[in-house]
Amino acid sequence: MPGRPHVCVVGHGVAGRLHRQLLDAMGISVSVVDPTAPGCGTPLPTAATVAELSTDRPVDVWSVCTPTAGHVQTVAAVLARDPEARILLEKPACRSWEGPELTALLGAYDRARLVVMNQYAHAKAPAILEAVRAEFAPRHPVAAIRVAFCKDRREDIAAGRFVDLDYGVFGYEWLHMLAVLGGFLPARAFDHYLLAGPEPQAVRIARDPHLVSTAAHDTTTLSAGAGLAGEVEVELYSTIVGPDAPHAAPAPSWARRTAPAADSRLRLARIEAGPVLLTLELDPVFLPNGTRLPRNTHRLTMDGPHGHREWLIPDSPMDNALRHGIAALLGPGPRPALDLRSLDRIGRLAELARTERPAPSSPPTPAALPTRL
Repeated sequence: MPGRPHVCVVGHGVAGRLHRQLLDAMGISVSVVDPTAPGCGTPLPTAATVAELSTDRPVDVWSVCTPTAGHVQTVAAVLARDPEARILLEKPACRSWEGPELTALLGAYDRARLVVMNQYAHAKAPAILEAVRAEFAPRHPVAAIRVAFCKDRREDIAAGRFVDLDYGVFGYEWLHMLAVLGGFLPARAFDHYLLAGPEPQAVRIARDPHLVSTAAHDTTTLSAGAGLAGEVEVELYSTIVGPDAPHAAPAPSWARRTAPAADSRLRLARIEAGPVLLTLELDPVFLPNGTRLPRNTHRLTMDGPHGHREWLIPDSPMDNALRHGIAALLGPGPRPALDLRSLDRIGRLAELARTERPAPSSPPTPAALPTRL
């Protein structure tokens, strides 16, 4: 393909702007489609809709960063314009009931390609954790995997950003946690985890009349087999209202910071293997005095018979995922399969949250949100 690839970013919110910045840094030619883009002063080619984008230069990849509720409609518009389109779709791929519609849409355009962004599936830090475990605990099977992704999103939600009234808390960070979990489990065990359950008695959910759910703690025990040397306890925890907000699913002790931090985000994974405890803190990472380490710096710590050790890992999972997605879309390999297993699982979890208290159809107002402590 002569010249620089041309990527059109559709949707210029937080995710779209991040895609645009990273793509520009890669030396890729970028255009933007967004109702607010024309006349905003950006030097990039812009259009209000997919249909209005200039045809002077073909689009090599469409990066769809619209809100989840508009994903299927946007993909349909792109395919109507370009039946052989290469589409990079932000997560979640679609709303819980739209999986069959998205699958059928792609089936009708068999020469098109679509890849769903899955940034933590391409993070280097979990693979380094696994290599350290294999070196320092080779004879001890993994007994527990615990993953927590937390962020206080109340101000964003009050401003109308990142409001997921379909999946609730499961639509924010849960897919990221599943991607991290998938890097630690054998493929057969991960497949079993995604397709089984979840068991209602094993999931604690903080239900909310306006946001469906605001926190959840899912505990599952995987039996020996499917590549597992023994039983493995799996815990996932996430909150969108902060770890100290009063609700029915408080943060477990292992999912709490012990040092000060100026950022509410917490992204960590813990692996227990015999006497060895491995803890991976994904960006943002803070020193004991509250100083944040440089962006995209992750910290791996190990405690056990070998004492305490630490490693700092520089890596950008989003940059990795963008490069992987573009290569899969433009490369000569087979058409990527649409894998909705993780989406199906968060859909089932969200349904558990709805069984007790359904969410209203209108977006929440600031007054309806849990108060900040």
